Amino acid sequence: MSISVRLHFSKALDLELLEKNIEVWLRRLTVQVSFKTPRAWTQPYEAIMDTGAPVSIIPPAIWKDIDREILGEYKIQGIVLKRDAFLPVKIANISCVLMDEKNVTGTLKIKAYLSLEEKAPLVLGFENIISNARLYIDTKNDDGCIVI
Repeated sequence: MSISVRLHFSKALDLELLEKNIEVWLRRLTVQVSFKTPRAWTQPYEAIMDTGAPVSIIPPAIWKDIDREILGEYKIQGIVLKRDAFLPVKIANISCVLMDEKNVTGTLKIKAYLSLEEKAPLVLGFENIISNARLYIDTKNDDGCIVI
C-alpha cells in the first residue's frame, strides 16, 4: 500500500540581491523526517527535498544520536569544483520515516552522508528515497507530495 506525504513550499526574497535592486526568490521544497535511534525515533525535522542531490546529507547535531552503520569516509563536492571546496562526510546506512500532519511512511532504509561540518543542511536526496517514490510537484500552486 502506498502512503502519500505532503511536501511544504517556502519562498523568500534574497535580501542581499534585493539591496542591489535584483529580485530573486529563494524557494525550498521541504518534508518532515524522523530518524531511528537505539530506543525510539527522533523528533520530526524539516528537511530540504533536493532532486539534485544524489544522496541525503545529515548534520552532526542529528546523526550523532541515530542508529547508523558506518560504511566509510568520503569527500563530496558541489557546484564549486576547487580542490579544497569539499565537505568531509561518513557514508552510512540509516533508517527514517517521512511524515505530514496525517500520514507516516513505513521505515525507509537509506544511504546517507553524515556531515562532519556542523553547518551542513539536512537534505534528502535520490538514493533510496526519491528513487523509490513518485514525486508530484505543482510549483505554480505550491502543492506537492511524495508517494512511497
